[in-house]
Amino acid sequence: MTKQKNNYFFLLIAVAFAYLTFGAITNVAGAIVPKIKEAYNVSGSASSFLASVFFIAYGLMSVPVGVLISKIGTKFTLILGSLITTIGVFMFASLPGYYANMAAMFICGVGITAIQVSVNPLVKDISNPAKYSRNLTLFMVLFGVGSYIAPHVVTFVKLKGFEWNYTYWIFTIVSLMMLLSVALPKYPEEKLSDGKEEKSKKTFAAMLKDPLMVMYATAIFLYVGVEVGVANNISLFLEDIYKISDVLGSNAEAVKNSTIANYWLGLLVGRLLGSFVLDKIPTKKAIQIYVSCAAIALACAIFSKNLTIALWAFPAIGFFISIMFPSIYGLAIESYKKEYSGMVSGILCTAIIGGAVIGPVITKVAEITGSVQNPNWYIGMLVAFACYAYIFSVGIWAKAKNEE
Repeated sequence: MTKQKNNYFFLLIAVAFAYLTFGAITNVAGAIVPKIKEAYNVSGSASSFLASVFFIAYGLMSVPVGVLISKIGTKFTLILGSLITTIGVFMFASLPGYYANMAAMFICGVGITAIQVSVNPLVKDISNPAKYSRNLTLFMVLFGVGSYIAPHVVTFVKLKGFEWNYTYWIFTIVSLMMLLSVALPKYPEEKLSDGKEEKSKKTFAAMLKDPLMVMYATAIFLYVGVEVGVANNISLFLEDIYKISDVLGSNAEAVKNSTIANYWLGLLVGRLLGSFVLDKIPTKKAIQIYVSCAAIALACAIFSKNLTIALWAFPAIGFFISIMFPSIYGLAIESYKKEYSGMVSGILCTAIIGGAVIGPVITKVAEITGSVQNPNWYIGMLVAFACYAYIFSVGIWAKAKNEE
């Protein structure tokens, strides 16, 4: 077995590059929100929604992609996802306009969903058993590296004198490289579906009605929503509350993009250290401690009235929310028998659609309680605090149902 799995070295490299690529494409959104607002003369909530529509595709397509994999196999699903992603970023680069960009963002979301749902289990299939955890951790780090690099790409494009959407020309080239890299290597053989799925469909429907499953799915929905929502609103927040363009002048955009990048860097560092923390502290207790610290960091960013503190507070938020997804995901998986793991995973992945909802809600609440020109971010960010409060509650009610 070990010798066989060593034959997939080039596929491991391709998967690693895929993680880096879809990390960048997924999390460049925070840096382009103000660009969308300026370029198309729309409200902050409208620009935030366009950046978040990616996650609508994620929520809608996670389960169907899982079914597709069982029909056509991982290789062709991964290639198809890479092709769709390439088409999406090309459309974003070449077809300007608010609704055209929205359509392109949705297509990107469909493609990235197919890639991620394909590669997550593929890592296990092509890794030596002793190195699986190491490889998965490394790939998640590469996803974080892509997230960190993406806002700096926007800054780089501006420094070179190009329009902001040229960022997506760079992504088009990178996506083409990803498409070629996943199409060429050898893949392990798979047993495809024989069509006997009726029983699993009934079980899946029953899982959707289970109150505990609904509570876990809600936690993932709110977590992904607040993670993405805060990141996507950092630039608008710094502009409206701290008047960063007036304070820093021509350096303001680079500082805003660096702050967004540092938010993702904080999350990356937090995940690297999180495994050590979770070895020492029970998962439920760690959730309570970390999310409380994230709420304190957000309060510092909002209420400090000090730009320097705010610029440090946002990366701290990223650090302290870093363990939430794997912790909630792990608690949910442990709460059900092993044979239900795939269904639980599919439901939780669908709940990632929260990334499309919470960000625009934060901005819309700020605009309603203030105005489109002068949003009341103090009220809008209460949505984020409410999400943190629910996540804190997971550390109280979560339980391992299958051990009862």
